[in-house]
Amino acid sequence: MTPELDPSHQAARFRIVDLFAGPGGLDIAATIMGVESIGVEWDDATRATRDAAGLLTTKEKDVAALGPCDAQVEDANVLTGGPPCQSFSVAGNRKGHKALEDVKRLATCLVAAQDAASFATVWAAVQADPALAEDERTGLVLQPLRWIMEAKLSRRRKAYEVVVLEQVPTVLPVWKHYAELLRKIGYAAEAHVLHAEAFGVPQTRRRAVLIAQYAPGNETRDVGFPTPTHQRYRKGVERLSAGGTGGLRSDGSLFAAPPLAGKIEPWVSMQDALGASRPQDFVMISNYGSGGDPKNRGRRTSLEPAATITGKCRRNRLFLLKEGESGAKEVGEELDRLSFEEAGLLQSFPERYPWQSTDVAQQIGNAIPPRLSLHILCSALRLGRPGEDMFDKLAAWEPEPRTAPSDQGATDV
Repeated sequence: MTPELDPSHQAARFRIVDLFAGPGGLDIAATIMGVESIGVEWDDATRATRDAAGLLTTKEKDVAALGPCDAQVEDANVLTGGPPCQSFSVAGNRKGHKALEDVKRLATCLVAAQDAASFATVWAAVQADPALAEDERTGLVLQPLRWIMEAKLSRRRKAYEVVVLEQVPTVLPVWKHYAELLRKIGYAAEAHVLHAEAFGVPQTRRRAVLIAQYAPGNETRDVGFPTPTHQRYRKGVERLSAGGTGGLRSDGSLFAAPPLAGKIEPWVSMQDALGASRPQDFVMISNYGSGGDPKNRGRRTSLEPAATITGKCRRNRLFLLKEGESGAKEVGEELDRLSFEEAGLLQSFPERYPWQSTDVAQQIGNAIPPRLSLHILCSALRLGRPGEDMFDKLAAWEPEPRTAPSDQGATDV
């Protein structure tokens, strides 16, 4: 029987391969932790950002064209990823429901294989399934499971010790199904929705997260998920006082504190994150409507976390909040819209993250917040809670200065 992962193991023993890696929300967290990681990313602009940040990226762009036995990634013992799930992520959509059922059906087929030869046969049949012809993204959702099975059945270094998958909350049924399947092949696995602001990210963003740990013979044991460190945001709820309140809200009622935690901190506000560039109070009006009404734009003041930062974050409008004659705050003149650096800060990226190319807003909006990644990875790798030193390093992180190319031997044209 393979022993369970030892919490005393140091981060350096892990090596991550990150599928659909994006600009590096998870990889920069791994860097802070001292865990080596390499990402697989399709988009050239996003790859340019990763390169400027000094993050490793595979030469091959396509997740489907690589596998766990390829030389660049064969030493990885941790698999992470956030496959595109738009094909079934719209609640109540008939096509989305069908795509969801197709993924669950095909995923079940994949884990039935007992050896490399039978898996190759099953995978060929899955690829020929009509459901994948309807929407290629359905096939991309199956890629992490393909990597998991190929590592377990074909790779000399055996199964991935840890798997972490994340996506929007409507993908939770897929992750729950994956967890059931992974328990059948030797993993302890669970899936839950995490709230980013409950981990110190200055925005309300929910992510469905699956964590699986290889534990043959002990698949039913609990899988530790990160416990909140900060207050959840709810409209109309008062912000906790600085330093936390021992699990009680300011009105004396019980707040959902993490087990065994002595206190939780107040949510991190936009003002906390952007104070250097925006010292005055402001209100942000969302580009999106709420409650099904496109005219009902969501509003958050600078003392609240931002709404979810999306690829259209530059369309959010900001207005000064100033004191009126009555002493109440009133909406004043319109301010400059969020810069890329500010949008990155609201995602908990370092201030000097080297965003590249022309689609930066989309890169930022698609990323997983690095601060949330720190909590998820520390729990998944059983390394305990991330210390404040990690968050300090994340905030202060800067890309390594690049050495100017030598002009030795160059000739004028």
